[in-house]
Amino acid sequence: MKKKIVLIFIITVFSMAGEYPQGKLGEVVKLGEDIVNHTDTNTLSKPYVRSQLQCSNCHRKKGADSRAGTAKTIGTFVGTSTSFPAYSKRHKDIISLQNRIDGCFLRCMNGTKSVVNTKVGIAVESYITWLSTGMPVKMSSKAPRTPLKIEMWSKSRKKFIALFKKTTHQNYLSGKALYVKECASCHGDDGQGKGTFPPLWGSTSYTADGSMAKLPNAATWIEDNMPLNNTHLTDQQTADITLYINAQPRPEYRGFKVEDNFKKLGLDLEKIKN
Repeated sequence: MKKKIVLIFIITVFSMAGEYPQGKLGEVVKLGEDIVNHTDTNTLSKPYVRSQLQCSNCHRKKGADSRAGTAKTIGTFVGTSTSFPAYSKRHKDIISLQNRIDGCFLRCMNGTKSVVNTKVGIAVESYITWLSTGMPVKMSSKAPRTPLKIEMWSKSRKKFIALFKKTTHQNYLSGKALYVKECASCHGDDGQGKGTFPPLWGSTSYTADGSMAKLPNAATWIEDNMPLNNTHLTDQQTADITLYINAQPRPEYRGFKVEDNFKKLGLDLEKIKN
């Protein structure tokens, strides 16, 4: 009997997007890319936000000359469009990619009004979708996240939730010291940002209901993206820095306050800070 030999080639796809699409679609993709990189200054998107943040602050570039959202870390745009329509625990319903973008503008960028079906929303959706060119559709029944990172996201969040539930005042003090050592050189002693580095708290940062305001979400992102100097942080150090940053004042969102994120984990913000 002849043995059948099957060769399996495993290709790690991160983005097949190459040249911009032709015609009007290419123009809209380029507009979306510009909005992602200059959210608070682009003429079209500026009226929709009150923060001094750009989408590319969280959805990072792979390198200085690459495109926003292509870094192989939590926050990548690559694969994101393939998961939509997707189930959202926040909405308890199925949402579109534009719905997800709208949530980022409103809650993370301290938005002024919805971007759904506007030139801004369509342009950003077009750019994000273009970055997943050639990837198979894989709609998500669990969460509106790229299939490339959904397992890592879930695992890391569970790990950090367990750590945060043990939080004490000492963790807050540790986070403050670590922030000064690892973060202040870029984001400022007062968290207001420096140059191209974004503000981490205050009136121009993300709101209390933004994704990065959620302790386990922020810790998961920080673990996979920061610090830029490649310093290795332990899980506890990452949790402590996150705790300190997200204990600081920031805009409310529809009555949702900073302390509400702590209450969700059974924590008393005042006791932790004082």
